[in-house]
Amino acid sequence: MALAVLGCMLPFPAYSSKQEFQILADVIIRSATKADTAEIAAIHTASWRDAYAGILAAEFLNGDIESNRLELWSRRLGERPPSQLVDVACDATGAMVAFACSYHDVDARWGSLVDNLHVLPRFRGQGVGETLLQGLVAQLAARESDTGLHLWVFEANTAGLRFYHRLGGRVVERKTSEIPAAGGKAVLRVHWPALSQFAWTSRSR
Repeated sequence: MALAVLGCMLPFPAYSSKQEFQILADVIIRSATKADTAEIAAIHTASWRDAYAGILAAEFLNGDIESNRLELWSRRLGERPPSQLVDVACDATGAMVAFACSYHDVDARWGSLVDNLHVLPRFRGQGVGETLLQGLVAQLAARESDTGLHLWVFEANTAGLRFYHRLGGRVVERKTSEIPAAGGKAVLRVHWPALSQFAWTSRSR
């Protein structure tokens, strides 16, 4: 099995779990277009409902967040500011399984922002999210920026924290989430002081 990213083939291991997962044979990483809006919104919704169960209020997650995410991505993919990067991961049939979004040099102190990284639950654990993030880092570096990288993650999202820690990120700030459905739960800023400090794992080689 391999990931096809910008013409390169990247190996990754299979994933086993008590949950029901689907093993991917090939994944294509490409830039998002406006035509991807509905699929990105659907992945965003599915990821929130799975990863944020017990973090965001159940009534919020069970509500009409699909319309909210569709409106968000319709706007984002329609406006496309120069600082924005949005990549998607698709399987061999072209069906989307994950996406990532970042903004270049948005903060003088913390650098570029990873605003979203979401993988359909059944495709997690296969290196797709990691490869998307690596692709964003490479594109940011190509813009001759090494001012750092940061993102926000819920403190209760321990799996996410382990993931970012393994890639070299470090927690530098803690604050209360501004999302009403979070009920005052804490979020953490994870930071890489320079893009060169991002930990490229064996999956990227």
